[in-house]
Amino acid sequence: MMGGNIITVLDIGSSKVCCCIANVSGDGRFSILGTGCCVCFGVKSGVIVNMTSVERSIATAVERAEKSANYLAKSVYVNVSGVNIATKVMNASIHLDGRIIKNDDVVRLLSSFEEHMQDMDLIHSIPIMYSVDALNGVKDPIGMIAHQLSASVCLVGAPKLQLHNIILCLSRCHLEVAGVVASGYASGLCMMDESQGGGNQIVVDIGDSTTSVSFFFNDTFCDMGTILLGSRSITNDVAFGLNISFASAERLKTLHGAAFVSIDDDRDMIFIPVMEENNVIDLQQIPKSALNHIIQYRTEEILKILKKKIDESMFYNDFSKSDIILTGGGSNLTGIKDFAMGVLNRKVSLKKINCESLEQNTQIDNSFSVALGMIKFAQLSETNIVLDKPKKNSKNSTNFLRKTLNWIENNL
Repeated sequence: MMGGNIITVLDIGSSKVCCCIANVSGDGRFSILGTGCCVCFGVKSGVIVNMTSVERSIATAVERAEKSANYLAKSVYVNVSGVNIATKVMNASIHLDGRIIKNDDVVRLLSSFEEHMQDMDLIHSIPIMYSVDALNGVKDPIGMIAHQLSASVCLVGAPKLQLHNIILCLSRCHLEVAGVVASGYASGLCMMDESQGGGNQIVVDIGDSTTSVSFFFNDTFCDMGTILLGSRSITNDVAFGLNISFASAERLKTLHGAAFVSIDDDRDMIFIPVMEENNVIDLQQIPKSALNHIIQYRTEEILKILKKKIDESMFYNDFSKSDIILTGGGSNLTGIKDFAMGVLNRKVSLKKINCESLEQNTQIDNSFSVALGMIKFAQLSETNIVLDKPKKNSKNSTNFLRKTLNWIENNL
């Protein structure tokens, strides 16, 4: 018999849809009860471009997870990603006349930020730090006495249409939305569980079509950026450069590829499938260096653009000496940690996900970092005022989930 709460999360990516059902215990730990993944061709760089394809992929992934977990999912936490996700840091204050700070005061303060995301739906309002009168750096102000309560908050917004399409797909699959999480924030939360020592850290998630970089100030999310290059870009280059199919290029990259060319690659020979006359496939022998030169060139480009993104962050001075944690499916590329250290000129760590799974023959690796991070988000939303209550309790709330559902009811 399972104890605790059952949480279902859905990671909609550019190459696959992944559903995880987890049992969350009272002490904050969780175990994976079931997973389901399905190839998806209807998402491009985080944006739905083919509703029918995505709807089918969602239904298949959720059904597989439900069968694996022997559990019927009714609501899910879903991710949103892409270069159109916006972050902004704002400051606000409220006056309290020297009384004790209550839960409702923090709710009122955080709710005042919603109007600042123009043409976007606010999905996160995360306090970086509070100030109580002249006292700065307060983590939890509730219960303190103050004349003025201030906060620096990281706002994360997503385009309205992008969210409408995601929620519409879920409604067609008879799924309710329990919450929406930015992918970069989720993967960062997953890696923060694995980190040691805390402090200021940068998490880089190399996905299929995009690469995100997330900044955590004293383990609190404060900024995020995304570039339109990922592991698929490397595979496309291999397919074009060696004149082979995308599927063959992906397998070749996985089996023999590396982030940089080593001194032995000129001597090591590999076989590639070559299409000849009458649709006959023959094997051609090439040095491994021919493959890894292609991979190195694109990997270096991704890392250099990423470095520029980090250098342009408003928090750069706070993170100038911070380590970088690599995650995402693209982090499985052989040698990428050492190569990234050279290009980024920082200490880089490649942390492996350590997650308890009740499924047999299920491999939970770094490609699940967004999904596992959403489980962590769901845990926090049950107890953390920042992630949930402002949107529910504010009188002037512009809760994007309710507005989207109303839009669906009135237009479909």
